[in-house]
Amino acid sequence: MADTNGSPGPQTQIRLYRQRASYEVTAAREIFRSSPVAHVAFVHPGDDESRHEGKTKRAETVMNLPLITVIVPEDDEDESGDFNGWNVYFHTHRNSGLVEAVERGSTSFTATTTIIDGLVLSPTAHDHSLNYRSATLHLSSPSLVTDHEEKRHSLGVVTDTVAGYTRTDIVGQPMDPAVERTTVIRCKIVSVSCKQRCGGWDSGKEPAIDGDEGNGHGWKGGIPCWTQWGDLAGYGRDGEELKTLFAERSRRGQELAVGSLYANENSKLEGLGKRLKR
Repeated sequence: MADTNGSPGPQTQIRLYRQRASYEVTAAREIFRSSPVAHVAFVHPGDDESRHEGKTKRAETVMNLPLITVIVPEDDEDESGDFNGWNVYFHTHRNSGLVEAVERGSTSFTATTTIIDGLVLSPTAHDHSLNYRSATLHLSSPSLVTDHEEKRHSLGVVTDTVAGYTRTDIVGQPMDPAVERTTVIRCKIVSVSCKQRCGGWDSGKEPAIDGDEGNGHGWKGGIPCWTQWGDLAGYGRDGEELKTLFAERSRRGQELAVGSLYANENSKLEGLGKRLKR
């Protein structure tokens, strides 16, 4: 991973297609905001003898759990790229394997999420691909959040992130019983690594539109892909605002996916192609 003092280690660096890499925490945060369910990888130390007496016990094993994950600056006004002042929160369950690992001393995790922006079709089978944006967080210093107000705040951020807007302005912050029965884990960011493929069949370049269709080759090019939000089903005082909000999210998703296919600069990750700072 990386050294716990914050200096990048060899596992942080993107080694293949380095021009597709970004190491900006703000780029990672935007990806996690759009795709907040991450796969969290860690080593589980195996079942505790005292807690599983008489039962079949698991040995030490690698686990990979899908968990809601949010990135939060310690100072809500700090949007800088210095990830030393940022926390990562996992929304989990008291009896989850991740909680067991934290309680028994596991210290290093990764959290990864990916957004598919399009399908790339090639005239040859092995050159098919996907346009995507991915982000991996290299994490350390995990701990269970015990402070009631910190937990409430982090759960409010989870609600807003999953909803895609400041939902807590409408429904309020999480209530005490929900805060008390929910488990939240806080980690520090050691380093981040993001990756993006964009363009058509020739990666990084917009797809060729004109060509000879009679050459016997299969169709080549790209098909953009995005989340299209549907009609609301339910009731409440903010219905019209939600219609407008989610229509805009669909439009923005389409804009990003199409822009990615045509390798537009405004669809590329912040810091794309820059060298890793050491």
